Amino acid sequence: VNYPLYYKTYQKMKTQYGDKITLKLGMEFGMQVHTIEQYEKLYAKYPFDFIILSVHEVEDKEFWTQDFQRDRTQQEYNERYYEELLYLVQNYHNYSVLGHMDLIVRYDEQGPYSFEKVKPIITEILKTVIADGKGIEVNTSNHRYGIADMTPSRDILKLYRELGGTIITIGSDSHKKEHLGAYIDWAKEELRKLGYTQFCTFEKMKPVFHDLMD
Repeated sequence: VNYPLYYKTYQKMKTQYGDKITLKLGMEFGMQVHTIEQYEKLYAKYPFDFIILSVHEVEDKEFWTQDFQRDRTQQEYNERYYEELLYLVQNYHNYSVLGHMDLIVRYDEQGPYSFEKVKPIITEILKTVIADGKGIEVNTSNHRYGIADMTPSRDILKLYRELGGTIITIGSDSHKKEHLGAYIDWAKEELRKLGYTQFCTFEKMKPVFHDLMD
């Protein structure tokens, strides 16, 4: 990624369109435990409004290729994924929300893995996130990937609320322009069903709360 060009383009667009639309500076940091230092340096360089912290690979092994899952049992790769995530939220703090928190589900060829088996470590992750003043993202790409549940799952969203979590953002995980903003209204309705009353946007790394009501 050409970060200076991205920032320069953002500045140009903000100058050109800033009185017509709201533009925020954000990135998704796809992190691993051994890349914390390089992301700390990147974060310090730019005046970010919003950072999504995500885990797309562990031990430099991709999920979507099955390289990470290969030679591991379903229990092993699920637990190892959440161990990585827990370490990150315990040791890296310059982020806004956790992106697609249960991403491993998307690439689990063994089918659904019991939530109860990973609930203890997910609880630790969420407690850490809440204590750190951070939040989690509802990612609507589950529709594109044929996942029946929400991303993260309704079990995780219920647990987050029970633990006192209130900071929720909604993202469409757009890789194509036609995906931009897809299923946002659906996500709002699902959050209302789960008992949430607000969602967040971010400005200068601080959450701004908005009512979920129509």
